[in-house]
Amino acid sequence: MVLLIWALVIFSQSFSLWFTFFHVYIPGVKQAAQLVSLEMRTLETSMSLTDKQTFIDALMQEQPEENSVFFTIDENDVPDETSYVMTDLFVEPMKDVLGAGALVRLGVAPKPGMWVSNDALNGIWIHLPLVHFLPYDGLLVTTWVVGTPTVAFLLAAIFARRFSRRLKRLEEAARRIGRGEPVMTLDMENGPKEIIAVNQAFNQMRTSLERETRERALLLAGISHDLRTPLTRMRLSAEFLGENDRELQEGVIRDIQDMDDILDQFIAFIRDGDDEATDVGDLNEVLQEVASQFQADDVDLSLHTQPVPDISLKRLSLKRMFGNLVGNAIRHGGGKVDVYSGMENGEICVVVADRGPGLTEKEMLALFQPFARGDESRSTQGSGLGLAIVKRIVDMHHGRVELRNREGGGLEARVYLPVTGEMVPPESMMARMR
Repeated sequence: MVLLIWALVIFSQSFSLWFTFFHVYIPGVKQAAQLVSLEMRTLETSMSLTDKQTFIDALMQEQPEENSVFFTIDENDVPDETSYVMTDLFVEPMKDVLGAGALVRLGVAPKPGMWVSNDALNGIWIHLPLVHFLPYDGLLVTTWVVGTPTVAFLLAAIFARRFSRRLKRLEEAARRIGRGEPVMTLDMENGPKEIIAVNQAFNQMRTSLERETRERALLLAGISHDLRTPLTRMRLSAEFLGENDRELQEGVIRDIQDMDDILDQFIAFIRDGDDEATDVGDLNEVLQEVASQFQADDVDLSLHTQPVPDISLKRLSLKRMFGNLVGNAIRHGGGKVDVYSGMENGEICVVVADRGPGLTEKEMLALFQPFARGDESRSTQGSGLGLAIVKRIVDMHHGRVELRNREGGGLEARVYLPVTGEMVPPESMMARMR
């Protein structure tokens, strides 16, 4: 925007210079040249009617007045012929009118003046004062040529900065609302009317999203809460099945436990982790705790850690996140799970890898959406919220997560966390409900 405004000012100024030069300056010079040509012809005619020497003596007897036309035959009074831009812009148009053989000299010191002669005048030079023709102030011209674009550039920069700052706030608000973070109401009173209109539309969108999110949270929380009671009754009923129905009993209890786990994932997805205090600690300690829990259950899990700097973290949320990743790797990866941690390009990188069948690129992108599952090569157990919870917790820590097919077969989840010490404080759906 600044460059566009500046280019418009430069173009306008260039056009003004062109118009002034060709339609004001050049016509004025040629008009003055016509008068000079008339005076030169008058002198030539006078010299042809009288004795040349007598005519010259009569001219030289007159004392020139200040800022008046006078004549001279002394070459020392005539300035040397010089050529630079300003003299050429004046002298060349004069010569075009005066014709071939005309001699034109221009002087600017001590006062601007012009000397003209030709072969017919036989050494007589006519001095024409340029009191009102060349009173150019260098500082004034420089200020106009350089100062005007500079002022225009500064004013455009100030205007564009004020405009872009409002757009920047809108961009930041859009990013925050995309991450599920709380967003303040944008200003709808100050600024250009177009920005006010956009802010108003954004505020309406934010309000609608908050209402829909609140309603969704209420719905999920209500379903999760209400289903707990019948599930508990069903489990108690299953416990009283006879010994002859042991296989049926175990199957029912296992299904009820799966349903209970799914409800736990619903609640974890809703809560967002906002009720947990932020701590500064070593991420490897969190990984060690998660690995110990799975290794205690005889899971074939190997942990390889390298030193990483302390960061701001929510310990329980990260344990839930890595627990989901390891759980997915156990269910879908053939039992063997490898976990690595270390630094990569200035970020903390944690890799959870398995030896399962892997996924296509399209399936990898879809898995981070709520209720999404992989293809038929993987189990269909669970709610499909595991990786959605992982992504939400990673976003909370200003990080990113991605899935890759592993060399030699299998899938690996890579979590990158920046070493910034900052924490995104998401507004919990449960907090809005309360």
